[in-house]
Amino acid sequence: MAFQWKKEEGKLTLLCCDQEVLYLPAQEGCQDTVQEIEEGAYKWIRKTDKPVTEMKMTLCHANPMGWWMVPSVNYNGNGWGSGAQYSGYAFEGEPWTYAWHRVAIPACSYVESGKWGVGLFGEEKGGMSGSLWADDGVGRQALIWPEVEGPKVLFKRSWKDPYYGTMDPQSEFVAIIKVSKSETVRQGYPEMQDFAWKYFERPIKMEKSPEEIRRLDLLFNRQCFWRRFDGTVGFVNGIHWVEAEYTFKKTETFECGWCGQNISRACHFLQAYLDTGDTLLRDQAIEVLDSWVKYSVLENGLMIVKLLCDPKNVDSIVNGDIPIELDACNLGTAATYFFKAHRLAKKCGMDKPEYLKTALGLCDFAVKTQRKNGEFAKSWFIDGTISSAHGSVGVFYTLPLFDAYEVTKEQKYLDTALSSLAFYYGEFHESGFTTAGALDSYCIDKESAAPLIRGCLMAYHATDDRKYVDWAEEVGNYLNTWLWHYTTDFPAGSMAKEIGYDTYGGTAVSAAHNAQDPYGVYYVPEYLELAKLTGKEIWRSRARALWYNGQQLLSDGSLVIRGKVRPAGSQDESVRHTRWGRTDNRYFVSSEWLINWPGTFRQVTLDMVENWDELR
Repeated sequence: MAFQWKKEEGKLTLLCCDQEVLYLPAQEGCQDTVQEIEEGAYKWIRKTDKPVTEMKMTLCHANPMGWWMVPSVNYNGNGWGSGAQYSGYAFEGEPWTYAWHRVAIPACSYVESGKWGVGLFGEEKGGMSGSLWADDGVGRQALIWPEVEGPKVLFKRSWKDPYYGTMDPQSEFVAIIKVSKSETVRQGYPEMQDFAWKYFERPIKMEKSPEEIRRLDLLFNRQCFWRRFDGTVGFVNGIHWVEAEYTFKKTETFECGWCGQNISRACHFLQAYLDTGDTLLRDQAIEVLDSWVKYSVLENGLMIVKLLCDPKNVDSIVNGDIPIELDACNLGTAATYFFKAHRLAKKCGMDKPEYLKTALGLCDFAVKTQRKNGEFAKSWFIDGTISSAHGSVGVFYTLPLFDAYEVTKEQKYLDTALSSLAFYYGEFHESGFTTAGALDSYCIDKESAAPLIRGCLMAYHATDDRKYVDWAEEVGNYLNTWLWHYTTDFPAGSMAKEIGYDTYGGTAVSAAHNAQDPYGVYYVPEYLELAKLTGKEIWRSRARALWYNGQQLLSDGSLVIRGKVRPAGSQDESVRHTRWGRTDNRYFVSSEWLINWPGTFRQVTLDMVENWDELR
């Protein structure tokens, strides 16, 4: 592509084959220059005649605005779901501005116009905000100094007043421009992200070895999560700080998947028994699995996804505090790991056909209730009727169907898996996002894309059809929009600054939940496999960054946060990496919610990765 910059009366115009792509309007008292970093990537430098305390660098497109994105925050207006989230590109006619630390690439916006996709973002040191809008239908992108957010600011399920920062006078400002060919919708943003990843990429040193992580995760679960109530046995969802009692206190809820990961964690205990010979681990795992089979499995093949104290029958569950909505995330995860539990129990010398029966019962329900277009519901009531019909989270139910086919060789399971995968991939390919995986919100998110990328590669292994690798890479590119490409320099005095949290390799939760968590450890195996299947080392680099971030704030027993010693193996579920929190303005802090799933995901990843040297 023959790009060429032309300057006339201070205005800089980018041309390609004599066609205008974009321009940078002149601003009084400023001199603009552009330095090429590589073809299509430029450093835009603005110098002022005298130091100023405010600046707005605006990039103007030459063609009408098409699809656009603010990575991890706003996907073409966030027109899916409900609840508080940034909608459209403006509020009451005023364009949204986003602080640099809210966005996965500093203050980044991406706009497609004509046959071009253009990314605009700032340097890692931050201090600015980003914005985009349309002027008579033509796209505009801007970086704004000092840091501002408005016209209102998204907090947890609520809105706050705008934020206006200040800065010392300065006379030089820098923006990064990346132009990509995008003749079809969303074709150009992966190239922009690849460039940004390499631009900010740096060497990383893992805090802990895989062996140390194995030990700590197991220790935490033995000491803090495994619990026997009067009639049930399981792993509690997590522990949280209770100020009045000045201690971390366990929840009293077991969950088969999602936050609680009971069935997967039991598999971890069985594997640990095989590795160590510790019979207590085996016995505790079997107690958990047997308890779930006894108290949760329903006649229609479904299972209750959460248990409390002594749930002796379904009536007590329905009439008590247990939610009766049974979601695809929990059900699909339970089926996946009951298959695994059956295999591991055999290795332990125990025949547990009820585990296989439970897994197949869940899969048979999926086969029976799948819609003709391939979709599963998001959730059901205990009688099997649909509670909520739609959401990409249904693809969690696709994964165990591949296991069912492998175990039984019955074609119905493979056919159901592939048709559901085709639906969820097709829906994603059409819209450019996935939905409803973060069960505490109902919106665009990344969690529902994690089983989709895994399902694509499972389909590839089941069929040897290369198209599924292409699908997986496309989903991976979307997951990268949630991936932090840089290290946030947190404000002095903030908890995040004091504890040394590094956002590099972290992932935001959802469009409505602008906090960062270690969920990316889930799809580290898929990124490593994409590196091998595509020959693109950038996937390995990202996988290592995800793993690096997934160890953040993992206590070795000596970690102290806010004067509290964290138990060995414990880890925060999330960090408020941006201006997002509760009504008490608690942002730039850790959650102090020490939960089950991050450690479980790490163990699954370590089970799936053949060469641990890639994670050292």
